[in-house]
Amino acid sequence: MKKILFASTALVGLSITSMASAEIALFGDARLGIGYNILNNGSADLDDDEDLRAISRVRFGVTMTGESDAGITYGATIRADNSAGGQGGEDGQLSGDVFLSGAWGTVTFGDTNGADEQHVGDAGGGVGLTGLGDFNETPYISNGGGFGDDALNFANNPEARPTVRYDFAFGGFGLSASTNRDLTDVGVGASYTADFAGGSVTGGLGYYDFNGFTISQETSIPVTVIDDTTGEPVIILIPGDEEEQSVRGGEQYSASVLGSFDMFDAGVVYTRFKNINGEADYINVGVGTTFGAFGLNGFYANILSADGAFDDSDGDDTWGVGMTYDLGGGATVAGGYASTFDDQDVADFGVRLAF
Repeated sequence: MKKILFASTALVGLSITSMASAEIALFGDARLGIGYNILNNGSADLDDDEDLRAISRVRFGVTMTGESDAGITYGATIRADNSAGGQGGEDGQLSGDVFLSGAWGTVTFGDTNGADEQHVGDAGGGVGLTGLGDFNETPYISNGGGFGDDALNFANNPEARPTVRYDFAFGGFGLSASTNRDLTDVGVGASYTADFAGGSVTGGLGYYDFNGFTISQETSIPVTVIDDTTGEPVIILIPGDEEEQSVRGGEQYSASVLGSFDMFDAGVVYTRFKNINGEADYINVGVGTTFGAFGLNGFYANILSADGAFDDSDGDDTWGVGMTYDLGGGATVAGGYASTFDDQDVADFGVRLAF
């Protein structure tokens, strides 16, 4: 997901060491290109039938690490564009994360994975310059992360952050427990990684028990207008009033198998959402391969079944394909195409930069 991208970008050349046990370093990324039917942030533009636009972005942040005299490692990370959310106001820390780590494990607060997402993860197969809505990612209640699409709004929990997570690892095993800002939700996760001569396979399991929450979302109003070019009537969506939707408390179960072998990566993630209002089963498959500087990847996701309040989403699916070419030095050509849950075509192409 997006957070993993920032964690993996190369540190820039500015590094400030204030003492023997503490360091501050900058990191950043940027992109420029062309997008079709998407907004600059990569999400689908549902207001227009046809939309071609220039897309660009630059972001940077800071990573701070240190070690106490007692051997406790500590640190924090924040992006500059999210700095206001990192200060921990009335709603708590909504951006960035802070951690403490020792032989007893690691505790992380802030905008970080819940225990289930930490070990189950995503199937991979992310496509395009912008991610094209990141429909390859799994919607975890613990992450507050639906897609903003009507089919998956049930996952947009505004009370998920700041997340509090404890991790412990031994051998190939990993265990985690987490909760939310109000300390009302309970999440657990576990995984095991087996290494082979040609790669590795990781199996993960997750469970999240959550309290009810309220989603505020903007409604859309369909309006018929006349196309200036063709003279034909077309339907566009214009923003309407905000409405609140209550999501009752419930549970989410998840499981994954992720593998990496030489030049090939693949993963499958299954998750089940259940509360008094209904149930939904979701599966995501991602694949990727590299040969020399070239890379190909793709994903397919499907709401296998949904009933009750979510029955309108039953059978909805999305898929995408993409390519990359590594130019070296942190520059990568990237492009992709995806079909959204609303059957809208989205695409982009350009250059991604890591600093």
